[in-house]
Amino acid sequence: SLYGTLYFNTAYALLQLGLGFWHHTFWYYTLAGYYICLAIMRFFLARYTGSHKPGENQKEELLRYRNCGIVLLLMNLTLSVMVFFMIYWGRTFRHHQITTIALAAYTFTAFTLAIINLIKYRKLKSPVYAAAKVVSLASACVSMLTLEAAMLTAFGAETMDTLTRNLFLGLTGFAVCAFIILMAVGMIYNGNDLLRRIKNGKV
Repeated sequence: SLYGTLYFNTAYALLQLGLGFWHHTFWYYTLAGYYICLAIMRFFLARYTGSHKPGENQKEELLRYRNCGIVLLLMNLTLSVMVFFMIYWGRTFRHHQITTIALAAYTFTAFTLAIINLIKYRKLKSPVYAAAKVVSLASACVSMLTLEAAMLTAFGAETMDTLTRNLFLGLTGFAVCAFIILMAVGMIYNGNDLLRRIKNGKV
């Protein structure tokens, strides 16, 4: 399951990178970089699970869990800047309608897999699998934001003015960034708290 989402994530990152080369714009390069970073985190999490049982080494898993939270928090700064300039400059992701439909299929698939994994991984009580769940949710949320931007550009240009479009993008962008920040801070706090309890022999 982890490797499946890793391949799925990597393919989407390469698609964004290809669109960056095609359109010669840093917007797609930035998005590709974001998904590549998510794919790298997924790779190290999946690699760890290949040689360890879930919950086998709580301390090591918690370190990886906390580190994923730190990386997500730093990556979210880039996402926040991208959302700001998307609204400030009025720049969005422009796709052909067929490409937009393909992105919609990816986004809804990513959300479906994230929900399935949310239910599936909870019973394992493993920080590594919990981190993988959070990465999947973050990826799905960013996909929803870019899909909204693409759909508003492709289908809403004739029915919606720029101010209204920016309002929708701003609200969604704020919600996505805030949600990812809350997840990242929660991972860092919970990871540090459980590591401290293990060190003190309370777990």
